[in-house]
Amino acid sequence: MRDQIARLRGAIYSLWYGYFRKNVSIGTGLRIYKKLRISGSGRVDIGRNFVVDGICGDRSQYVTLDVLHPDSVIRIGNNARFHAARISAKFKISIGDDVLIEESGVIDTDFHSIEKKRENSSDENAEKCSVSIGDRVSIGSRSFVTKGLTIGDDVIVAPGSVVATSVKACMRVCGNPARPL
Repeated sequence: MRDQIARLRGAIYSLWYGYFRKNVSIGTGLRIYKKLRISGSGRVDIGRNFVVDGICGDRSQYVTLDVLHPDSVIRIGNNARFHAARISAKFKISIGDDVLIEESGVIDTDFHSIEKKRENSSDENAEKCSVSIGDRVSIGSRSFVTKGLTIGDDVIVAPGSVVATSVKACMRVCGNPARPL
């Protein structure tokens, strides 16, 4: 029954976004178990069989996809599973197929500056800040992926890690900053 309700929510959500938000494209098979929030004026492309869920026992956790600029892009491949993930793009974030992101953040810029001025950094651009996450990647809970890096295929990011540099394919990383195991 839970799966049927999630599929129904996904179908309604896909229809609504298909009619009212032309900047969002959602593939077939969307399942929504917890809240999904897509905001901003940029482009969001979601592949087939995308699963949106939260964290067991925490009703306040849900998935957010924020495209913060009209030129921003978030691309998510097929069979991805997001559990309370927070994805925020000012430029571009590409996420491959069969990716699991659990209660983690992925961000492609420093627009979240903690300086009093809160100004945008002048040295940031799409080429320098874009994030690319390969296929079959698992990002553990309470992890954070920062701007301007590539995570290769078949990578496992341990819970609580801060990924601040690119990670080669087939690696397991953990820590702050994340280092190979």
